[in-house]
Amino acid sequence: MITFEHPLSERVRNFLRIEYLFKRFQDEIVCSDSVWAHHLALATLFDIMECAARAELKLDILQELERQKQMMAQNRDRQSALLLQEDLKQVAQGLLGIQQKFGQHLRENEWLMAIKQRMLVPGGTSPFDVPSYYYWQQRPFEERKADLQNWIRTLMPTYDAISVLLSILRKNSREVNCFAKHGNYQHPSLAQNIHMLSIEVDEADRAIPEVSANKYFTHIRFLAVSDERLRGSQLDQDIRFKMIMSSFDPVME
Repeated sequence: MITFEHPLSERVRNFLRIEYLFKRFQDEIVCSDSVWAHHLALATLFDIMECAARAELKLDILQELERQKQMMAQNRDRQSALLLQEDLKQVAQGLLGIQQKFGQHLRENEWLMAIKQRMLVPGGTSPFDVPSYYYWQQRPFEERKADLQNWIRTLMPTYDAISVLLSILRKNSREVNCFAKHGNYQHPSLAQNIHMLSIEVDEADRAIPEVSANKYFTHIRFLAVSDERLRGSQLDQDIRFKMIMSSFDPVME
């Protein structure tokens, strides 16, 4: 089975993008000692800087953390709620402990910003263009890895907080088994507090869900997997799938 997550708010959309980039960065620095893997990791670091640069992101995260803490406080009789409340407290403290703007220490690093600019040019980081970067690439794997980990260290509190919130979102969900006749499915209006839809479909169906959702109705149509086009043609076959409705608030059955 393969699960496609579809955010229903701008806040969740930003959280998912940032989570995706941080996970990609971690994979690129630990899964290979290749120079090219670390080149991609550095490019991903720059993507994280841009994706999480919104001034209101930190406020969005802190507000949701506080709201979740208040809801957890109402469930003091449950051990899991107490543990989650402690997690929420720790990630909030970590985020509040970062006084500077997100990625400010990186933006003040002239060498890194020069490489970031050169990456916008095809082949712009070749050895003769940026000799100092080529020198860095020839250093031992562990030294390069340590540099990358050091550069991302002050960004991790943002990732840690988003990870906790997305974990809450994914766990606080309701599943519905659905049937898309001729690749089409319509669902009555979702509850207003649904923040993400996840569509779980069998990989053997070679189908990609396209979701349109608002407060009045949800329309899901399945497109054929295409090796040549970004969007394949609509499938005319029946598809069985699972729809998972997730919320930061309690989900009503």
